Amino acid sequence: MKFRVLGYLEIRTADDHVLDITQPQQRALLSILLLHANRPVPKHRLTDLIWGPGPPASACGMLRTYLWKARSLFDDPGRLRTHPSGYALHVEPGELDLHDFRRLVDVGEQLLDDDPHTASLLLQQALALWQEPVLGDLPPTAAMEAEAIHLMDRRRLAERSLVWAELALGRHHEIVPRLRAMAAADPLDEHAWAQLMLALYRSGRQADALMTYTQVRTLLADECGVDPGPELRRLHQRILDEDDTLSHRGAEPAEPERPRPSEPAPAPHQLPPDIPDFTGREAETARLVMLLDAAGTAAAPPVVLVCGQPGVGKTALAVHAAHQLRHRFPDGQLHVQLGATSDSPKGVHDALGELLRSLGVACGAVPDSTDERAALLRTRLSGRRVLIVADDAAGPTQARRLLPGMAGSALLLTSRMRLAAPPGATLVGLEPLSPTDSLLMLERMIGRRRVVAEPDAAGRVAAACAELPLALRIAGMRLAARPNWPLSTFAEIIGDRHSRLDVLEADDVGVRARLAPSCAALDPRARRAMRLLAHGELDDFASWVVGVLLGGPYADTVVGTLVDHCLLTPVGVDATGEPRYRLPELLRLYAAASPDGGAGGITPEEADAVHERLLDAWLLLARVADRGLARPPRLPPADDARGDRADAVAAVIPGRVATRITVDASAWFAAEYANLRRVIDRECPARPGTAARLADRQFTWQHQHGLLDDAERTWRRIAQCAALLGQEATVSHARYRLACVSAARGGGRVGVPCVVGRGGEGR
Repeated sequence: MKFRVLGYLEIRTADDHVLDITQPQQRALLSILLLHANRPVPKHRLTDLIWGPGPPASACGMLRTYLWKARSLFDDPGRLRTHPSGYALHVEPGELDLHDFRRLVDVGEQLLDDDPHTASLLLQQALALWQEPVLGDLPPTAAMEAEAIHLMDRRRLAERSLVWAELALGRHHEIVPRLRAMAAADPLDEHAWAQLMLALYRSGRQADALMTYTQVRTLLADECGVDPGPELRRLHQRILDEDDTLSHRGAEPAEPERPRPSEPAPAPHQLPPDIPDFTGREAETARLVMLLDAAGTAAAPPVVLVCGQPGVGKTALAVHAAHQLRHRFPDGQLHVQLGATSDSPKGVHDALGELLRSLGVACGAVPDSTDERAALLRTRLSGRRVLIVADDAAGPTQARRLLPGMAGSALLLTSRMRLAAPPGATLVGLEPLSPTDSLLMLERMIGRRRVVAEPDAAGRVAAACAELPLALRIAGMRLAARPNWPLSTFAEIIGDRHSRLDVLEADDVGVRARLAPSCAALDPRARRAMRLLAHGELDDFASWVVGVLLGGPYADTVVGTLVDHCLLTPVGVDATGEPRYRLPELLRLYAAASPDGGAGGITPEEADAVHERLLDAWLLLARVADRGLARPPRLPPADDARGDRADAVAAVIPGRVATRITVDASAWFAAEYANLRRVIDRECPARPGTAARLADRQFTWQHQHGLLDDAERTWRRIAQCAALLGQEATVSHARYRLACVSAARGGGRVGVPCVVGRGGEGR
């Protein structure tokens, strides 16, 4: 069979019959599989390439249909293969025009210096494979556009190589029309203009060459406000001087001289030192190595983004993995610091300048505009195997400027934002270390003897550091500097939540310094939500909690912002179908304790209001859930809505929450049980009556699920606290509930009525 993808999709059978494929998305799917021929494309990647972000709900079903139809096109069922990692369309050598193009270009460029005649023939054959409209069946999605750009850059480089071959053969007159077309297609490509000026001059058209320089100088001034670069200026002066060395001399490279393989620029090796005691992350390291190691065989350069909360060790992992890949990128490993907190494009502008100078571009030859710098970077990386490690990317636009233009090189990014991934990137999320790896990290810093001697204390230190590598490293530095300290002493010091962040400061490294930029990058509403959550004393929570705290129906948007900034940790989906989140412990301490709250500060009155709003929500939703339970015989419902202030919170709780509670009230109690216990424990000392009302509303669920020990503990504490405050009605009601617990166990009088008391003073 024959496959054509460099124009409109065309598939010909062995008997030269063209297959009739009319459905646009079916053609798009086949085009994508052919662009990645013989390599698996994951299902989610196919969906992104065909439909882009926000695919239709039926995308998965349509994709299966298109794949089934694609298989039916081929006599050989092995053409379209299913792999664990996706789907691959198998083609043999000589069947696909894209493979022919790459093969012809590779061989032609190798022969440029020694045999320009053969090189010219091969490059002309390669470029003749392209048909109009170019890549006509590819879908217009951002992810697909990024892949198409890489291929188009390769085509432009092949055209440049053909020009060098033609100039070396003395075909100056013949090449002028091609060069005019290339300059018109990309008017800001100064290299094409330089080749056109040289061809005109060698054709005896000095005046036309000088007029061409005037034309491009005016164009650059009007479009970009800049003068021509050093290459054009030098060539212009040499043409004015009628420099004899510009005349054609066989196969000698023309001006500006094309770099010769025999004189390579020194390969830069800029990676920071690897951490000697780097601990854990075996699976994540292996995945990064696997993804980036594909640079030599992939059609497009691999791009990987490592993201996670501040202090989780993103940079350390990226550098560690990059060191393991040095031998795979012999032309260099570049490292650049971007700075995610800058709203100015100057960050990536300066970063591109650093990268270009590292690749041998003279300071005066670095273009002024960011776009030109990005284009020159792609040119410099062409045909080379270079790994770029860019730290702290702010967003996809910034990261996209650093993308290599062709296969062979790779880009490894780190960011505090999940949305910093450019199109086509693979996202690798980083979580805190496991408890085992946290202890191992401490061992490597302070010695195994101390950790083994006090394992419980070492575990408390690791837990106080939230298993974050940054915090563990600071704690390890402090312990290493005090070899006579027992770990139990340090565990007690760092265990104090009020002073923990002070302990986790060392010289210019500290947890606060890492958290501050991420918090500062939030919009005001998200900063306020994080501050209120820090005072909410929640275990994990659903997004409706944020709506209650903010008093508005935009909780999902705010939660999405915090998750995208890696400041909220998704912890799964509860039994009702609601996603659950957790505020990382050190971030909670920072937002609650720092002078600006990490997010704007909070007064004692506002902290009390946080607890009141959440309490109202728990009372309201627990009452709704309790009504939905099937009640055991002789167990009456909890006291109804006496004292509730439901209107303020009901308006901001999404309707889906009440619906899910109605469908499965037991699942809601299971999801919120830890938070309910925490609220009841907090209310008991000062307001046992309020604690009793909330405990009442979960009592039926506890009874159904055999949580009688928890119920007994709760009601005994309520009775004790109420007795201390002289609230006899609440004491009486607690005794009734304790009698219900005893009866449920079979150890009390069966006839004791489990009625709801009418006490419960004090809110």
